[in-house]
Amino acid sequence: MRWREAALVGLAALAVHARTLGFDFTGLDDRDLLVDDQPFLSHPSALWRVFSRSHMHVVDAGHAYYRPLVTASYALDAQWSGVRPLGYHLTNVALHVAASCLLLALLRRLALGRGAALAGAMVFAVHPALAPAVAWIPGRNDSLLAVFVLGAWLLFLRDRARPSWGARAGHLALFALALLTKETAVVLPLVCLAHVALLEPQAWARLRRPAALTGFAAAWGALVCARLLVHPGGGAATARDLAANLPLLEMSLGALVLPVRPTVLAVVGDLPLWPGVVALFGLAAATRLVAGVRLRVVALGAAVFVLFLAPSLAVPGTLVLGHRLYLPACGVLLVIAEIVRALALEPRVLAAWAGVTVATLALLTVAFEGAYRDRRSFAREAVAGSPGSALAHFCLGQSLQLDGDDDGALAEYRAALAIGPTEVAHNNIAVIAMRRARWAEAEQELRQELDLDPRYGRAYYNLGIVLRREDRPGEACAAEEQALALAPGDEAARQERDRDCAP
Repeated sequence: MRWREAALVGLAALAVHARTLGFDFTGLDDRDLLVDDQPFLSHPSALWRVFSRSHMHVVDAGHAYYRPLVTASYALDAQWSGVRPLGYHLTNVALHVAASCLLLALLRRLALGRGAALAGAMVFAVHPALAPAVAWIPGRNDSLLAVFVLGAWLLFLRDRARPSWGARAGHLALFALALLTKETAVVLPLVCLAHVALLEPQAWARLRRPAALTGFAAAWGALVCARLLVHPGGGAATARDLAANLPLLEMSLGALVLPVRPTVLAVVGDLPLWPGVVALFGLAAATRLVAGVRLRVVALGAAVFVLFLAPSLAVPGTLVLGHRLYLPACGVLLVIAEIVRALALEPRVLAAWAGVTVATLALLTVAFEGAYRDRRSFAREAVAGSPGSALAHFCLGQSLQLDGDDDGALAEYRAALAIGPTEVAHNNIAVIAMRRARWAEAEQELRQELDLDPRYGRAYYNLGIVLRREDRPGEACAAEEQALALAPGDEAARQERDRDCAP
């Protein structure tokens, strides 16, 4: 029966997301990570060389994100798919199927009952708020992370039920893989401890003995320290960053419980608060009024939601990206599944309710997911969903520029810069100026770009071209050397340097 239910969940995920296999790139990060980095990804040695570079290496060799297993998965896809998006989309769908089945296993393990567990996993498989992790190739960060995290959590629970070295080793191995996938994995030990404290109070009393506590803390701590030694990452968030991002908790809850208007990207100021308010009061009222709801299970779900969302609050800026809701959704669905279990609905009533809910969410996902079909659809949906987002206007400007509409692109880039400092926008304006042989204007824009981001190698490369056109070869060579220092894999910059700056 478990395998049949897992197959049903997998088929639901496939049925809703299969059409993404025909989608193109969106132009947001995927071209940087896949198309521009293809010389690296397509080489078999990339599978071990990924551990010696940052995630966004092609843009910035010193980038704070270190996610080698995500890049390794791109490299595996590149071996047979090359620059065709099909292979990358296929892996995204497969990861979502796997994560949905693992969530089913976790919900069953938490004694929610077959019907509630199956309904929760089906909702996860087709939920529109989670579509970005499937339809947008770089959203793989979170679906791959979820596979490792949910697998590690299940093995932790297996070890709690029947201690074994195999389960412990598997748990720690998956935790290590999660740490090499995304920084959010660092909260997994807190999730495991919350599970023990809330659902195994007697076990928690035993855990407080020094020897047992030291064993858990030492294993998790050693892995976290090893990860930080390999790549320390960026600086800590400021209090201002955290305060500005606190509304994300309420907005994220609203997006998961009442997905009335999913967005491909947004800023906090463009998103409504009312769905989150309604969702919070609705879940609180149901928890209070429905007899038999286990408050400890609800508390665990709330802890999972907050803990997995907390790292997003530490990211500077107020950008909202849907794929970051992937693991927090597990906590919300745990709360809802517990309420459904306590309602003790007749199997037919539960099946009908779940069927209507899943079908409605699936239709919303199909309607929303088309925004990821290609860069033009993505950019227009980004601006429509969040007109106050500088990044949305930048994406639309980039799409228009690639389509040859330079005037339209300039208008969107100016709109983005009017909202706030926008990296790469000045560089792209400079490219248009270069195409029109306005070298002085191009140099000014590139200087402004480098003031915003002194580590942007492509701007140095373009500046070298402009300076050479202005008959300033010495400065041009210096700019090309800087471009190579920041992006060693940029073969175009290397060829320019070798041709024009040879001793």
